[in-house]
Amino acid sequence: MIENFRQQKALIKLLALVTIIVFTLSRAGAEDPRQLSHGVSAIEFNQNNRTLYYLTWSSTDKRAWEHDIYHSIIAVDKHGQLITLEADQRYIGKAGDEAQEPVHATRDAVNDNILSVWEDGSGNNAPDVKAQLHKPDGSIIKTNWTIAGGLGSQHSANVVHLADKYLVLYADEGPLSTGGAVVKAKVIDDQSGFETQSIAFSANDEDHWWPIAVSNRANTKTLVIWGNDGYAVRGVVLYEDGGVIKRTQPPQDYLKNTQQYFYQALWLDKIGRFVIVARDGAYEKLSDQSQIALIDERGNLVAHKTVNHGIIREAKPAAIWYDCTRSYHVFYPTGKNQVAHVEVTADGVIRAFDKTINAAVLQPVEWVPTGTWSAALKDIDGNNSWQNKRLLLFAYNHRHSNRIVKVPVYIDDALICQHADRPATRP
Repeated sequence: MIENFRQQKALIKLLALVTIIVFTLSRAGAEDPRQLSHGVSAIEFNQNNRTLYYLTWSSTDKRAWEHDIYHSIIAVDKHGQLITLEADQRYIGKAGDEAQEPVHATRDAVNDNILSVWEDGSGNNAPDVKAQLHKPDGSIIKTNWTIAGGLGSQHSANVVHLADKYLVLYADEGPLSTGGAVVKAKVIDDQSGFETQSIAFSANDEDHWWPIAVSNRANTKTLVIWGNDGYAVRGVVLYEDGGVIKRTQPPQDYLKNTQQYFYQALWLDKIGRFVIVARDGAYEKLSDQSQIALIDERGNLVAHKTVNHGIIREAKPAAIWYDCTRSYHVFYPTGKNQVAHVEVTADGVIRAFDKTINAAVLQPVEWVPTGTWSAALKDIDGNNSWQNKRLLLFAYNHRHSNRIVKVPVYIDDALICQHADRPATRP
């Protein structure tokens, strides 16, 4: 009886998900946009006192589901213009060894090492989660190896750095998973690449997947979030104690009635909070709104508000601190080619701006559901302002090639500071 109920529940969820996918793909005119491109990451690093950005993504422009991993290095000159230092090039994959997607990467700032992780379609028990430890210039420390594999499917890899460890998060549909997928993590030593710990965040008889993680600037706390049965964003805050990764409290649903895959998180350093941005409406009830949540370093939900303009699928927001408003301004892709704008203050005020960012450079853009990385950039000397303007970069998969599109959007300080005296309203 219980098994029949689980099967019926899974079928209902599958039909709802298929409805959304069919609707999305009918609009996009493609079978599945992920079959050609999936996943974008951008990492800031410093080399010879220069601020640079390492970009990596999964893509193929020929055969479906034959993704390779590409990378490049860019910077911003003193005039606020993007410059390419290392051209786009294939880094992992051979154009015929199944898919390596979606790639995600993070950096250990102390050792200046990057761990790239991905779901790999090669091998007898594929898909597995694999990784490569390397420098920003691509020189390899530990080559392509399996982080999580075996029977069943291990997929949706994400990575974050905490203390002196990498946490490789993934969804496991192995034999012990009886309700769908289990969210897990492998804890990896950041120099040797050896596994030191394994963590399960969800129960075997429940359905949880698509984990996302972000650490605070001090690298002492990490927020992990994931889709709880496709109806909520569940999460937990982790810390390191004597070489062991522990949780501050049990996982909890931070946001409910949210869309699977349509969520991301950032650390807001000056106010000591994590922020989650998630699309409102589960499955077929997808709305054009977002839910915003502030989480403290103990893992407590301290503020929540639903705002206009729904975040697109698999998009990472960007945040800029403004002294004139004493608050963070969070920007994320929305609609066909728009950028939404939400203000977050230290005392938990969340307020959205009904008017989206209207930049001419956005007019020819059409956001994709396969991965968009947003970041506030600095120039090569570490400056973050050009003639009273800030620079946001939106990088996303190109629909018809193995490259990514890089869209620079300049935010005028006057646009933000004109709202400095606007009365605040609590959520």
